[in-house]
Order: sequence, then structure tokens, then C-alpha cells
Amino acid sequence: MIDRAAILALIPHQGASCLLDAAHSWNAQELRASTRAHLDSANPFRWGGRLAPLIAVEMGMQAAALHGALTESEGAPGWLATLRDVEIRCERLDDPSFGVLRIDALREQGDAAGLIYGYSISTEQGDILVRGRGIVMLNKLNG
Repeated sequence: MIDRAAILALIPHQGASCLLDAAHSWNAQELRASTRAHLDSANPFRWGGRLAPLIAVEMGMQAAALHGALTESEGAPGWLATLRDVEIRCERLDDPSFGVLRIDALREQGDAAGLIYGYSISTEQGDILVRGRGIVMLNKLNG
């Protein structure tokens, strides 16, 4: 397991913009993380006193970035190019009854040009709130 301090050292999302609290397990294909950031009243992604469920997409893709940082030896910078198959199953993300959120990221495919990750964000009880896929393009420039 790695904590928030270690996560902050590995991904570009810093301060309150980092939505991950811990990574509990990972291997070459997948990572499981957790967060309570959805309950923070100072969460920078809040708008109108609410946290929209679409913010869970950011959580999922941050988990993908962390997975890449933990498993890729080259560490090429990347950017989110597209989202696919996003399914939202809640009206808001900041519901205290959800408890600690579980974030799962699964590397579905990857090559020198980019990566495809599936992700799901679930309640502490295991109910899926948001899931989808994201394509990350890699910037492997030759010096």
C-alpha cells in the first residue's frame, strides 16, 4: 500500500487536486485505490456546493496515471485524449452514505503511442457509481 504523500510524488495532480488517498494494490494490469476526497467541503471540483458525479472520471483517470507511474519504466508524460462509455449511476458524488470510495483502474491496452484504461468508482458497500474508459496519449519525444 502507498499513502497520499507517495502518490503526490508520483503523479502531476497536486494539493487538493489530487483525489486519491491511498493505493492498496496493483500489478501490471490493474490498480485499486481509495479516497474520501468526495466528502471534503474544500474539494476544488465542487460547484454550487455539490460534487458532480462526473468528477469520478477524474478519480478514475488519476488512478490510471498512478498505475502508469508505478508500472511503466519509461515514465513518458501523457494526456487524456478521450473518454468513452462513461456510465453515471448517481446524482451527486458527495453523499456521505457512500463511505470511502473504491477506485479501480484496469489497463486494457497499451503501446508506444498510448494507453486505454477502464475505470470504476464504487461505494464502500461495492455499488458502482461511475465507470467508463479513457484513452491516454503518450508524449515520447526523442531528445
